[in-house]
This record gives sequence, C-alpha cells and structure tokens, in this order.
Amino acid sequence: MRAWPPLTRWRSKPGLPAVHDFFASLIEARCSGAYARWGCMVTNAHAGGENRDPEVRAALDRHHHQLREALRTALVAAEAKGQLKPGTDAGAGADLLALLAYGVNPRSRAGTDARELTTTVTGALEALGAA
Repeated sequence: MRAWPPLTRWRSKPGLPAVHDFFASLIEARCSGAYARWGCMVTNAHAGGENRDPEVRAALDRHHHQLREALRTALVAAEAKGQLKPGTDAGAGADLLALLAYGVNPRSRAGTDARELTTTVTGALEALGAA
C-alpha cells in the first residue's frame, strides 16, 4: 500500500538503523509534502467500519503481517549485530513498533509535529537498543 515507506530498502541496511530510517520516512510523509496530515488509509480502515468487510479485513491483515515481519526481520538483524538489549524478544519488539507506526498516523493528523513524533520513536528505539 502506498501509504507506508518502502520496506524493501531495509535489506540493504539491516538492524536498528533501518528501523530508524523507516520511521523517519513515515514521519516525513505524515508531516510534510502533498499528503501531510491526511492520515493513513490502513490506519483509518482499522478504526472504521470498513474492516467488517472480509476482503478489507484480509487486506488489513496482510498489510499488518508484512509490516510486522519487516520489523521483526530488522530486529533479528539488530540482535545479530549486538544492537538490542540482551533478552529482547524480536517478535514482541516488532509488535510494539508496528503499533507505534500505526500511532504516528492519527497523531500527525491531529497536528503533532515531526519533532515530537521523532522524540517518541527515538525513545522506543532506545528502549530496545543495547546500552
């Protein structure tokens, strides 16, 4: 879906830097440019009645799975590079980051600026990262 920054470029820059780049692109898209403050069709569909339609629900589930798996893959790479705190569960971290990505959308739509969103994302990544 067009709304999310491309996840395929993570393959060339694995680990926490890739996750940081994903969120930086997401925040930039949500806070500046032609589509700033529009929100996200996927986030809006999750929250609205559209998700009762089985085809829409299936598309939303596929999207979430792709996002979560891309984040999990990046976190597994981060773990291999010593970028995660010991004992960090890559799956649980991916779930956390996927929820954070979805949250960027309504917060930016409500007028939260890029600096504040970036501070929140940085805090989440620091909580996962090795000291």
